[in-house]
Amino acid sequence: MTSPSQVVLVYKHKPTLGIAIEGGANTRQPLPRIINIQPGGSAHESGGLKVGHIILAIDKQQLEGMEHRDVARAIAESFKNKQSQQMEFVVMGPKPKVSD
Repeated sequence: MTSPSQVVLVYKHKPTLGIAIEGGANTRQPLPRIINIQPGGSAHESGGLKVGHIILAIDKQQLEGMEHRDVARAIAESFKNKQSQQMEFVVMGPKPKVSD
């Protein structure tokens, strides 16, 4: 059972975004997933992103099929873009844990 996607806005009011991701088309995790959110970064301060979220799109750019380095670059470029004061993430999950 997959969870529905949701839009999360992250406001660029801190010097760093503060997320770490894993995955991409060239890895065992084909879609990028958030593995860490650093306190004090824009992602933490905005509050909507969670560890385990699968990132489907950033600012309307679909990430499916992109390699890890290209996903990381797209996220970094979106954060550095000063024409917008926010980033739009489309995420799903995190997947519910299945108990043994």
